[in-house]
Order: sequence, then C-alpha cells, then structure tokens
Amino acid sequence: MEGGFLVLHKKVIIISITVVLIIIATISTFFIVKYFMNKNKINYVYEEYSNDNTQNRLDTENNNIESDSTDNLMLHIDGENVLGVIKIDKINFEGLIYEGTSMQTLSKGVGHFENTPYIDGNVCLAAHNSNSYWAKLHTLSAGDKIHYTCFLGTKEYEVSNISKISETDWSSLENTDTNTLTLITCVKGQKNLRLCVQAKEIK
Repeated sequence: MEGGFLVLHKKVIIISITVVLIIIATISTFFIVKYFMNKNKINYVYEEYSNDNTQNRLDTENNNIESDSTDNLMLHIDGENVLGVIKIDKINFEGLIYEGTSMQTLSKGVGHFENTPYIDGNVCLAAHNSNSYWAKLHTLSAGDKIHYTCFLGTKEYEVSNISKISETDWSSLENTDTNTLTLITCVKGQKNLRLCVQAKEIK
C-alpha cells in the first residue's frame, strides 16, 4: 500500500515538473519568436531608411513636409505606420517608433509625440518603463549616446540632461533652436512624475 502511494506520488511529481517545463518552453518560444520578428522589422527599417533610400522617398525639404503626406513617407509594416528606430546602447535597447502616444500605440513600442518635429528641432518620444522598454532609462547619464533613425535620415545624440517632471508639465516638448531628442517615461512608484531625458545632436 505504502509502496503504491510512493509510486503515485512520484508520478504526480514527474507530471507536475513536465507541465511546468512545457509552460516555460512555450513562454520562452513566444518571446524568442517575438524578439526575432521585431529584430527583422528593425533591420528592414534601417535598410529602407538608409541615406540612399531616404533621398528617393523625399520630394520636399525636411520639416516642410505637410502633415497629410507623412503617412506616405513612413513604412507600413503589419498595418502600422513605422516612423523609425531608436537605439540606446547603454541600456541595450533598440525599438521601433510609431506615430502617436496613445496607450494602444505604446503597447507596441516607442511613440512619437504628434505635432513635434521628426528630425530637426525637438524630437519627442515616449515609452512605457516596463522591462522590455525603458525600465532602465533612469540609469542613463550625461554623455551617453542615443541613435535615432527616421524617414528623414539618422542622427546621433548625446545625453545632456535628466530630470523628473510633473505629469502635467509639457514644457519639455516645446521646440528648440538646437536639435534635441526628448525621451519621456513614467517613474516607478511615483505616478505623478515623469522621467525626462534630453539629448543634444552630435555634429
């Protein structure tokens, strides 16, 4: 009787371990597939937004593009308008940029604040502070490099200022005379604050 119970107990343990391993493998496969799909999209954006292709796509000067024509200049991937790619080596982040900052948009990647420039002036972006996005943005420091690519070309920036701002303070989105990249994300545990990272173009 006791021996039969031990055998049954071992079978239950083996089955439980097997189920857990299957779940882990399924989840891991999902994230691996998602990673490579995202990487392929990023590589495609880099290729299409290369200097030669960019010149072929543009019929007007950088910031003189009419708003109703920008959709035609962006890449259309899986039914979405992709503005470009942002890469931050310090935090090992590279992600697609979409137009707009709605919750739906930010669930897919980095969002571009509408009515802010695409390349010249103050380019403003936002993303969630989750692990797959900007959870480590607060670890940046002055001098760290950020690479930004869009349908108008590629620029490299250097972090110049990091601060916490009120969730209702949008002054950091105002246009600037110098080419600036502004990144906005939430502050963990402080719902009324936002982390604001600003970087200046390296020429």
